[in-house]
Amino acid sequence: MADNTTKFLQDIFINLLEDQLEKAESQEEADEIVKHFEKIDLETIFGEMFDTMASDTTRYMRDTMYEQVMISRADEQEFLARQEQKWGRAFVASESMYIMTLEATQAYVEAINQLPQEELKKNHCTFTALQHIHGRALQQFLEIITLMKNGFADGAYARWRSMYELTIISSFITKHGENVAEAFIESSETDDRYEWARASTIFPITKKYISFNDIQKNSGIDSAIWCQQYDLANKTVHASPQGTFKRLSNTGGINIIPVGRSDYGITTPAEHSAISLAQITTMFFTIYSTGDSIVAIKYIHNWIDVIREEYFKTHDFVFPDEEKLWEDSMVSYETTVIGDTDE
Repeated sequence: MADNTTKFLQDIFINLLEDQLEKAESQEEADEIVKHFEKIDLETIFGEMFDTMASDTTRYMRDTMYEQVMISRADEQEFLARQEQKWGRAFVASESMYIMTLEATQAYVEAINQLPQEELKKNHCTFTALQHIHGRALQQFLEIITLMKNGFADGAYARWRSMYELTIISSFITKHGENVAEAFIESSETDDRYEWARASTIFPITKKYISFNDIQKNSGIDSAIWCQQYDLANKTVHASPQGTFKRLSNTGGINIIPVGRSDYGITTPAEHSAISLAQITTMFFTIYSTGDSIVAIKYIHNWIDVIREEYFKTHDFVFPDEEKLWEDSMVSYETTVIGDTDE
């Protein structure tokens, strides 16, 4: 079956031939016209026409791109308005967690800066490493909120993958001490990814490479709980068949191919990112424990349940035909991982 462009050019060619044949005054003249058309190099002519049409289309699109984009932006704003109407309370819960964590962090750092220098020296590298990791986690948490607001569940989950890795790195540094933290900081000036972990002295000298999985197994965090979720996030990030056909934003129909915004699947990155932020914050705030930091850790952890309630209840309302996510009896995040129903 010919495509529209080829059919258009073929129709022009046929119409031109028919016009010439109608003007022929004899069969001999008609035969000459046909022979002349048969000698025409259609491939070359069509190629030149393709170039001309592409140039004309490019020029037209450039001349009208503002109008076209404004139409697209109007559709975008319509989606964002509906997204806010349906998920507004849930987004506010996530944004509140970001604000409360940021404010608690500012207060914590100010308090630590008042400690005697001798006290600060004891965990200087650990504090510096975790402070930068925590800042990165806060920024990624905000990125996840932005992606969820815009209907990009898979993009949000990809960012959570990075947050999870930061959680593992934070735990490894915290567990193995100042030498590891110092090596981590110094590695920022090199191309090494995980060689800094050798400073822990837990890996044999004969081990050629240190992998993230090596660090994960020795981090002190029960990675078995998160194994399935991290594996799913990896598939979402990479060009895997699972990450292609079973995206979070896909409502479950294999014939549905998300190419833009969707409000499906955002409960998973919302919950997981809240847990990761709370975990990293806990490790950072306990390097030098204060009464204020302990209280902050507790209310930040409590907020995970608020996140769950707002997102899960909204999911159940927006998608009434899906399996219910919200349960009256909440289970501690330390023993349970609840994902979205499309996993």
